[in-house]
Amino acid sequence: MGGVGSQTRPKVREYTSYLPRGCAMPVGEKQILRFGPFQLDTQCGQLRKNGVGLKLQGQPIQVLEILLQKPGQLVTREEIRQRLWTSDTFVDFDHSLNTAVKKLRQTLGDEADTPRYIETLPKRGYRFIGEVAHEEPKEETVERPPVAVVAAERIELPQLVKGKRSLRFRWIAASAAAALLVAAGYWSAAPPPQPRIVNSHVLTKTGNPKFWMFKPIPDRGSLYFVEQRPTGRVNLQVPASGGEESEGPPVAGDFRGISRDGSEWLSAELDPNRRRWDAWAQTVPVGVRRMIVKDVDWVIWSADGRGIFFLRNEHTELYRANADGTAVERLATVPSALGLHLSPDGTRVRFTDGESPSYTLWEVGTDGRNLHRLLGGRKDVWGGSWSPDGRYYFFTGWDGDRMSLWSASEAEHWWRKNPAVPRQLTFGPLSIGTPAISNDGKQLYAVGTERHGKLSVYDRRSGKFVPYLGGISACYVDFSRDGQWIAYVSYPEGTLWRSRIDGSEKRQLTVPPLAVINPRWSPDGKLIAFADLSNGDRIQMNDLGPNRIYVVSADGGGPALLLAGRFEDPTWSPDGNSIAYSVRSSFFPVTGVELRILDLKTQKSSSVPESARMWSARWSPDGKYLVALVDWPSKRLMLFTFATSTWEELASGENFGWPCWSRDSKFVYAQDGDSLLRVAIADHKNEQIASLQGLRSTAYFADRWDNSWFGLAPDGRPITTRDTGIQEIYAFDLEYK
Repeated sequence: MGGVGSQTRPKVREYTSYLPRGCAMPVGEKQILRFGPFQLDTQCGQLRKNGVGLKLQGQPIQVLEILLQKPGQLVTREEIRQRLWTSDTFVDFDHSLNTAVKKLRQTLGDEADTPRYIETLPKRGYRFIGEVAHEEPKEETVERPPVAVVAAERIELPQLVKGKRSLRFRWIAASAAAALLVAAGYWSAAPPPQPRIVNSHVLTKTGNPKFWMFKPIPDRGSLYFVEQRPTGRVNLQVPASGGEESEGPPVAGDFRGISRDGSEWLSAELDPNRRRWDAWAQTVPVGVRRMIVKDVDWVIWSADGRGIFFLRNEHTELYRANADGTAVERLATVPSALGLHLSPDGTRVRFTDGESPSYTLWEVGTDGRNLHRLLGGRKDVWGGSWSPDGRYYFFTGWDGDRMSLWSASEAEHWWRKNPAVPRQLTFGPLSIGTPAISNDGKQLYAVGTERHGKLSVYDRRSGKFVPYLGGISACYVDFSRDGQWIAYVSYPEGTLWRSRIDGSEKRQLTVPPLAVINPRWSPDGKLIAFADLSNGDRIQMNDLGPNRIYVVSADGGGPALLLAGRFEDPTWSPDGNSIAYSVRSSFFPVTGVELRILDLKTQKSSSVPESARMWSARWSPDGKYLVALVDWPSKRLMLFTFATSTWEELASGENFGWPCWSRDSKFVYAQDGDSLLRVAIADHKNEQIASLQGLRSTAYFADRWDNSWFGLAPDGRPITTRDTGIQEIYAFDLEYK
């Protein structure tokens, strides 16, 4: 080997003959398999959920790895036996495998009858039916002297000085290059600064409802927002530093933004005749109005203020138009979009898919290309805002108990191939809406909700709902047949309790992750049936299931699982031998819904004749009828007569909900829009018994969409949970470390 430094070449060969220059040395066979919120590290045999390690070891982990290696394919029981047990091993194989699969399903929150991940093929084996993603194994580069020598090869020193002095120069250069490489390696491996919230401030003090999906609009030291008052919606503003609220821009309809140069306001106004929204622009401060385009479902300014982006066709088509209403262009067909917002560079639009019950975040280019889902399909994401430099993205997402603020890094680097994992920024007790960000990136602004309610009963004399049973913060209330006991769901915790009607002998019957709605006393007062929204994981629960139905002893003890799938609204037969319920085989709308009756003695269920598209059934106390809703929105109240096995229309209206029977089975009570009605079974005549106009009511989980519940007290008076929570605009101070 000729040339400079030939004395050191043999040492270089000692390393580089085995690994090419720049080669990464694997530290062992490793693979990360992702499905849903779970990650399996095959090297260390650890299963994680949302990054948190789970206590699952041994054969269940091995079975999971075998199934994940063949997603969608049958893995026979014999194949699993050969992989896990050698031929000379004496073991009750069937029992051991069944136990391993049972433990695995329990950990995953999976069910054999309605599997999300592991499907049983009777007498044959199992198949993994979830979606599996493979992560590239992380590799570690070997820190070794050849790195420095490689750099020395590229340095061609003049051969004027030979001997020790020349050798010294080469080692100095090599060491310097090595130091630079080590520094670069440290810099590339070190995580970037991450945002965190260090303080929060309440900016408004109105206490009135605001709209958490509409982020406040910051501009020139003020925040603009929409508030709901008894007289209707109003546009308000408040200093970004806090202070007195004042009237917002004098626009018709909802204020939606200010152009970048501050010269025009953008608003969306509802045409009462067409029942459609139109986009309007209004000059600042003169107030000259002009319509931009008609029929918009959501509208925002373009980055340069020379145009707008908006939705049409039930939020499924993205459009662009010039600010003067010309050059209207359809850009893309999108999932049912809510919450359009634009990236700082004006090249991307993000939105939440509002049609799917999972509410995932999507992105599409402003040229209509590259439509794709973000954050790995994470559920219940509502965006959001970028930091001014575009490095971070802030959004609100469901954490299992409330909406919380999250952040995700937007940076892409060659040394980080996997997307950044979102980081939770807030942890309660506030439920926080869609965030906006200040121009300097140092504050987030959002609607914060402090949730609280008061159980209330309708007072006919005053025409108002007044506190009932001490005004406890409870919802979904049901009374025992003798009227002496009450079952209810605590608000906002979502746990089941029972007590005597005077509040004594109070006992908690469930704990999270069970998320309880619609408890129902058995006729003998010994059991309570209820629906669970969580399916074992509150983070994953959504509006349309899967739901489970449980029964629990009124004296306490562990709830017993009765039905697992997409089941809801259990209602007892008067003899206590059966439970009617609705089953949902599809998502929104209610196609695939029907009513079924489960015989508790035989554990067999049967369909209620002609009950397709019906739901929310209630069994009459005398056992003769079922009342149910049909379709969504439900414009008909339907009555089933067991004696004739026939249905008939009991009443028609705008949007029925929460049907319930009088104790003598002569009347059905139901909500219809802003009214509570009583319908007579004998002649089907109905009358309004209470007006709900201006009433703020709430209920566990339904509060996400400003919905509520209604029921009847033992004396026949309507009851509900009056919303006494507070919604205000908050500022959250950020720092990046």
